[in-house]
Amino acid sequence: MKIIHVVFALLLVIAGITIFVLAGDPPMGATGVPHPTIAGLSMGGDGTAKLAEIGRAPYYFQISVILLAGSLLYMGVPEHRRDTMLKACFAAGLAFALFVWIMLWAGYESYLATGETTVIFGFPAPTNWMFWGVWGSFVAFDLFYVFAFRRYFLHPDDEAAFEALVQELDAERGTD
Repeated sequence: MKIIHVVFALLLVIAGITIFVLAGDPPMGATGVPHPTIAGLSMGGDGTAKLAEIGRAPYYFQISVILLAGSLLYMGVPEHRRDTMLKACFAAGLAFALFVWIMLWAGYESYLATGETTVIFGFPAPTNWMFWGVWGSFVAFDLFYVFAFRRYFLHPDDEAAFEALVQELDAERGTD
């Protein structure tokens, strides 16, 4: 299967989840609930009630988005440069990003079920997964792009071919 077909399938999944969520009734308290003592202030409301209508749709939506991001990044590498090392690096990066998302979601679901969460560095565990993990998981892709740029994205052979094409076009313009 070509990567473009994977991208198309993921876009269909994302569209399907979006239609599912939009077609359903808005969750109770989706825009907040009035604060009991401060007029004009809204509170977040009951997270379990908000998810009751849509279930795990946000969970699967984010998995699809992570896979889509990885697929689009992979498409940025010319086909003739996609070797085993590239595939291994992308698989590891995507596995880490998916692990972070699963941990974030599990922590949030655990909080909704028990009302308790562990606090790490002064923040609830799901917040830390969001802050450090989600951002950090794609830093791995950024670092790969920086350190592997000349091998996968702009190989010296490709750059030389481009320069030769530019010189050829310049020579054609000069003779007209």
